Amino acid sequence: MRQKAKISKIFTISALASGLLLAGCGDDGEDGKDGKDGISGNAGQSVVVSTTSGFAITENAVFVAPDAANGDDITEALSLALFDIQEDALVVLPKGRFMVTEGIVVNSARGLTITGHGINETILDFSTSNGDDAFRFQGGNGITVRDFGVYEAPKNGIKTTNVNGIHIAYTATVWEGELEADNGAYGLYPLKSQNVLMENNYSYGSADAGIYVGQSENIVVRNNTANNNVAGIEIENSSMADVYNNIAVGNSGGILSFDLPGLEKAYGGNVRIFNNQVYANNADNVGAGVVGAVPPGTGVIVLAASGVEIYNNQITDNETTAVAITSYFLIDDDVSSYPVNYGATMQDGWSPTLKNVYLHNNTIARNGSNPRGDLLAQIIGGYTSVMNSSGMAQTFPAILYGGIGELLSNLGNQGIGGFNAIVGPDAAAAGVNYDPYGPGDLICANSNINGNPAPKYEEVNTGLVYPVDTANATFDGNGDPEAQLLIDQMVNNTYLNCVQPRLAPAKVNFRNNIYGCTGDDLAEAACAL
Repeated sequence: MRQKAKISKIFTISALASGLLLAGCGDDGEDGKDGKDGISGNAGQSVVVSTTSGFAITENAVFVAPDAANGDDITEALSLALFDIQEDALVVLPKGRFMVTEGIVVNSARGLTITGHGINETILDFSTSNGDDAFRFQGGNGITVRDFGVYEAPKNGIKTTNVNGIHIAYTATVWEGELEADNGAYGLYPLKSQNVLMENNYSYGSADAGIYVGQSENIVVRNNTANNNVAGIEIENSSMADVYNNIAVGNSGGILSFDLPGLEKAYGGNVRIFNNQVYANNADNVGAGVVGAVPPGTGVIVLAASGVEIYNNQITDNETTAVAITSYFLIDDDVSSYPVNYGATMQDGWSPTLKNVYLHNNTIARNGSNPRGDLLAQIIGGYTSVMNSSGMAQTFPAILYGGIGELLSNLGNQGIGGFNAIVGPDAAAAGVNYDPYGPGDLICANSNINGNPAPKYEEVNTGLVYPVDTANATFDGNGDPEAQLLIDQMVNNTYLNCVQPRLAPAKVNFRNNIYGCTGDDLAEAACAL
């Protein structure tokens, strides 16, 4: 999903050639060892100053270019400070706005903390960098990044790969100005990592995802703001993730839960999205790839991801739909080609279908006023004309479920039951199958709150593009199921009226402390919902 870099600002060369490769002491983070106990500053050391978030900077810290003036290039000083960095080091960036002209790559750091003086007080400007990512942390564990901003990164803001224990807090990634296709792709970007804690961050202007976690496990994303990105917050092919108390506003799509094909971690699950404010996500989509297909004006979208619970969110003023729940067949509807095009990843457990998505107790209001997006063009045309089950033009559904994956599974060998032969033994043992849906597989939506005032109360609808009951299915001349564009008021519970067991909370073990709803947020009101 990478976007083009700003040609006027950088040279296009490989990341490894342009990055500063900085080796830390310690392992590569893959053995699961914990870092040191997390504290503010270092015990027994005098506090020199505190950041605007209250983090204590102590006298034993490594201070990067402390006398630098605004606009200075601090690349060399930063590289020297991080070269062969010691375990449990505290590295402090200066106060002000500074240029960095190379990507910074840190290998196998352990217990490292990099801090500025505050999210607005320390800004690193990568607009002239000939690197790729602004910061990339490869391997290692117990790494903290906090209290500074990364601006105008050529590709990604802060990326981590194969890190066990990454804490990103009070940090910003920003591409200033309008949301454009040649902005950088990802803002905050943990990938293939474990024990990921992201809190109190801000992302603006990403041409892919502002706050993203991919192919990772044990994740807490809380108290962040994602504004004016293509995707505000995205959890992709990841397991045991809690996304709560965030604000997603002004993006093309607010919060996304995706399982995409062809990745090393074939699928995720147990993703909880709760107590977020998801509103006015109506930016034009300038992205590429699958995220570029997200209809602008979408609050929450679940794509081919199973085991997702969405509850107690405020989802308002999104011009297309509040929540879209769909199989991958919306992206690629050539069902017969899947064994050839996706067979290898399906063997590993990726599935184009989705199961066990539970949407409840959300407040939904003022969505669907201007539905758009090429991906939904025909569906929008049907619901907003007489070509739907009601025979009358309707406000586009606030809750939209595609249904085709479930219907094709329920049709057995007439549908996609034959895909079971593709599933590998490990994936089959984990429950991946194309059998008819049982009670635990259903997509459920109930107890959601209609927040529309009169007289628009009746405009909050649930839509089901394809019927999921085979007895109600109709077929065209080629034997393919026909869309019926079913619709009714959300409060009538005509469609998706079922419940699922609640999912387990995620927890992050960072430097031997537990974070999340079973840890430091045990008393947080959102965790009791």
